[in-house]
Amino acid sequence: MKKLIILALLAIYIEANDSRLAMVSEYKNMFSKIGEKRVGVDHRVVDSVKTPFIVVKKDAPIIVNGEIIQPASEYILQAMVNKRAKINGNWYGINDDIGDLKVVSIKNGVVWLKNSEFKKRLIMRKENAKISIK
Repeated sequence: MKKLIILALLAIYIEANDSRLAMVSEYKNMFSKIGEKRVGVDHRVVDSVKTPFIVVKKDAPIIVNGEIIQPASEYILQAMVNKRAKINGNWYGINDDIGDLKVVSIKNGVVWLKNSEFKKRLIMRKENAKISIK
């Protein structure tokens, strides 16, 4: 009876050891494949591919439903004090006009500009955030 139990335990140990060896050999195979040099697409092929994105030049007219829309110029919020905002070097208050837009809100670090078609949000840029007043 003792011999039978010992043989059963020995068989289980050998089987477990074989499965561990199989796993180790499988991992070694995976790692060797990872280490092999892979050949990708030639850089000339990549350079010859046409970009899938539409390139819009700055201040170029945009055509929507056959109607030409001129893009709004860029507005840069430079400073905010009380209910006034410095945008592109000029100070504006609520209800002031900036081009075809009107200042509708100045609060919580955000300036909202609006016209009949859309609203535009201006926030302080990071390079201006480091300004300290002493």
